[in-house]
Amino acid sequence: MADLFKIVKYEGDNSTFIWRSGVEDFNTGTQLIVHESQEAIFFMNGQALDLFGPGRHTLETQNIPLIRKFLSKPTNDQTPFHCQVYFINKAEQMSIKWGTDSQVQYMEPTYKFPLKIGASGEMSLRVEDSRKLLVKLLGTEKSLDKTGLTQMFRVFLMAKVKPYLAQTMQSSEFGIFEVDSHMGELSTNLHKQLIPDFADYGLSLERFFVTTIVKPDGDKAYESFQDIHIRQYADVANAQLRQQVGIIDQQTSAQKMVIESAAMAQKRAQEGYTYQSERAYDVAEKVAQNEGTGNFSSAGIGLGMMGGIAGGMGAMVAGITNDAVAPVDLKSPASTTVPAGSDDMTIFKQKLEKLKLMKDAGMLSDEEFDEEKKKLLNSL
Repeated sequence: MADLFKIVKYEGDNSTFIWRSGVEDFNTGTQLIVHESQEAIFFMNGQALDLFGPGRHTLETQNIPLIRKFLSKPTNDQTPFHCQVYFINKAEQMSIKWGTDSQVQYMEPTYKFPLKIGASGEMSLRVEDSRKLLVKLLGTEKSLDKTGLTQMFRVFLMAKVKPYLAQTMQSSEFGIFEVDSHMGELSTNLHKQLIPDFADYGLSLERFFVTTIVKPDGDKAYESFQDIHIRQYADVANAQLRQQVGIIDQQTSAQKMVIESAAMAQKRAQEGYTYQSERAYDVAEKVAQNEGTGNFSSAGIGLGMMGGIAGGMGAMVAGITNDAVAPVDLKSPASTTVPAGSDDMTIFKQKLEKLKLMKDAGMLSDEEFDEEKKKLLNSL
């Protein structure tokens, strides 16, 4: 009789989904060791029979009911029996790469033009139903690791991922030119659609990531719409920039005016005059410049106003007013200096204009202006 193995345990690595033990002859005293995150399944005559979870198990007829009917009763269950033990690694397997083998065509939702793209990324899987995975995928193979599983699922992934990708991109609220900033949203949508497909094989799709979108660089239609898209946002950005620069320029001008006004006010305070005095000087200067040629009495008005600034505003106003409303003596020697063609009306207009300038400068109120105007009219 062949030697009977007493201990059966897992001898594969962490990247393996399914591993078949080389021990195939047992008796009912054999020890089965199953590690954490593992399950063991007895396989006999093409059938998946009893399943064991983590722990150390002594194989007896009481804990292997499905195998018990195959044991030899005449020898009190002590005769050896022949079956296979598969260990299933239920830990999450990370960094399983995937990618489309060709480009997928869809209608770009933003600009409504046909577009072809490709995609790739990574996913992680975990065995959810050991029996289903073993029966559907393994067959007579001794083991199944990440590479083998990826090869088995390559066609399956292409048949599922490509239409899901096209449908998701076409119905999304973002276009091809914004997809890079929506990778998380795209990954989540594809993940939800693929979960039931993997569950049919006893696998749980724990994570699914789209890390790269292959765009049709060099395609004329794509590059044309890309240029339109970039110009659209560039024009908006330029308009916003110009607006901001305009606001800054206005703020700068306002601040400059405030600074100049403060400096001028400080200068007036240091030199001992006010804004009103400065305005009166301007008015006096205009009056002096507006005198009739040879009219010494009128010329004296302007000089009196300028002198009045230094000697006091009251005296200046009084002098100007008296001179402005003084009666016109056409027979006096001074009147001989009136230019040829001048008459009473011309002199009246000149003096009235001076009164208006004094009013505009704030030197006369409206009532005072009306009173002096009345006196001037009475003097005609």
